[in-house]
Amino acid sequence: MTDIIYFVVIFVATAIGSLAGIGGGVLIKPIFDAFGEYTASEVSVLSSSAVFAMSFISVLISIPSVRAQKEQLKFMLPLAVGASFGGWFGDFVFSKTATNDSLIKIVQNSLLMLLIIFVIIYMRNENSKSFRKREWHTAAITGIALGATSAFLGIGGGPINVAVITLVFGLEIKTAVLGSLITILFAQGTKLIHLAVKGIAAFEIKLLPYVIAAGILGALTGRMLNKTASNKVVRQIFITVQVMIIILCLFNIIKYGAYI
Repeated sequence: MTDIIYFVVIFVATAIGSLAGIGGGVLIKPIFDAFGEYTASEVSVLSSSAVFAMSFISVLISIPSVRAQKEQLKFMLPLAVGASFGGWFGDFVFSKTATNDSLIKIVQNSLLMLLIIFVIIYMRNENSKSFRKREWHTAAITGIALGATSAFLGIGGGPINVAVITLVFGLEIKTAVLGSLITILFAQGTKLIHLAVKGIAAFEIKLLPYVIAAGILGALTGRMLNKTASNKVVRQIFITVQVMIIILCLFNIIKYGAYI
């Protein structure tokens, strides 16, 4: 029964993530923390696996869109390379600091909540200003920062990616969603390779088929919905989910604060 609940959570989270570019992990992480069944390291593996499967399928489906938006997305290669390096660095920092499980969960949820508040403030205004910087070095530095943040927090980083990509590159939200998914794919792929080299616990390997299947189904559902949704609808879903994440983060901070 527990496996079914986790399957449903991952499916819904990755479907919303694929639709609105939030990655899924940004929902999976605080929900799994709220359940309290797994440690921060275990949640990180499960969340990253689901998010990687979701982003891989979403990007694969979006290849025609990438070709159509070739001019707008030409800076995505340095962004993706930067995200790969950042994903490795973020996981390295996490592995060195995750000694107290309750404390690291409080730190992760606090940082996530602050970042989401920034996202809401920026994204609630459709006419938000942007820098419109599209040089390769700007894209690479942005990728490193986004990859490191998402890997350390144990999330895909979707809403943060979308907000930062919109702010830095000046893209419409649906194009920024695609850029976010590419960033997630490379950052989480690098992180999973790093985790595989270190070794994955037996229980995590047992759960991975369910996690990956839910991530793939969620991706297919989300991308199908994304094709018919307007920029306005995607933006509204994006903001609504962020409010839910803040509430979950507050709950987790209070919950794990009691153990310190």
